[in-house]
This record gives sequence, C-alpha cells and structure tokens, in this order.
Amino acid sequence: MTKVLVVAEHDGRALSPATARTLRCATSIPGAEVSIVVFAIAGAALAAEAAALEGVHGVLHVDDTAHAHPLAALIAPQLAELAAGFTHVLAPATTFGRDLLPRVAALLGTVQVSEVMAVETATRFRRPIYAGNAVATVEVDATPVVATVRIASFEPAATGAARAPIAQ
Repeated sequence: MTKVLVVAEHDGRALSPATARTLRCATSIPGAEVSIVVFAIAGAALAAEAAALEGVHGVLHVDDTAHAHPLAALIAPQLAELAAGFTHVLAPATTFGRDLLPRVAALLGTVQVSEVMAVETATRFRRPIYAGNAVATVEVDATPVVATVRIASFEPAATGAARAPIAQ
C-alpha cells in the first residue's frame, strides 16, 4: 500500500489553498492512502479543516508551542520522525516547503524531488527543468519519496461532508 503524508501549510487561522492542491497531487498517486500533518499551536480548527478535505484518510495534529512561528529547522526533525511507515512525504513547493523538505530528505537519508507537476506512477513524476522551458520525467529509486508539489499544476481538492479521523 502507498501511504502518503502531506504537510499542511497554514497561517495559523486557515489552511493555505496550497494544501488542497498538494492533496490533489497525493491522491493521484496510484493506491494512495493520504494523511495530512498539521504542525500548529492550538490548531484544532486547522486539523478539522484538513479532515474535511476529500481524499484524506487521517489527520495528524502536532500541537506544540514551538509551532507558533513555523520554522523548517524545528519541524524537519519532527516530520522525519513522523515519516516512518509512509512511502511518500509531500509539501507545497512554496517558500516554506522548499525550505522544509530538503532538510527532511537529508534526515531520512533519501533524495528530494522538486516541483512535481504530474504523477505517472508511485515513483515516476514529471517536473520542469531549464527554468520551466522543458519537462523531465524522473524515476525515484529511494524510499520514502520526498517531494515538493508545483501547486499551479493541480486543482485543489474539494471540501467534503465526511470527516477523517484526527490523531494527536
């Protein structure tokens, strides 16, 4: 089974639209069971918002005062620890995601794929190269697959009526 962990991006009050777009990428991985992790202080509402997105099987809520101002240097070790048992770790290719995921990949001893714009298989992705003037297909031969998602390439996942379970 393909277990995907998506890092939620937020401003402390609401999820960024980039999270729903990253979720759409995650659900396009064949056989994916997707969980979202929310690093926040008093983030119960953020976790509930993540749980309402279509395609989410579960939400992990990491509530810590250190997350009042999310810093990649603080979150990376926690995310690397949570990644155990997941085949993929995805985050939006935003400033935060680009700072966080290389750190996580290094801690996990794996590679990181940048700017995924299409999923072909669980290990084959398309991404832009040469400043977006060409597209390369890359095959990842390492686990877990750690990747940032080009959010302009995916429509956002819809909000559904179902609620995924939330774990702390």
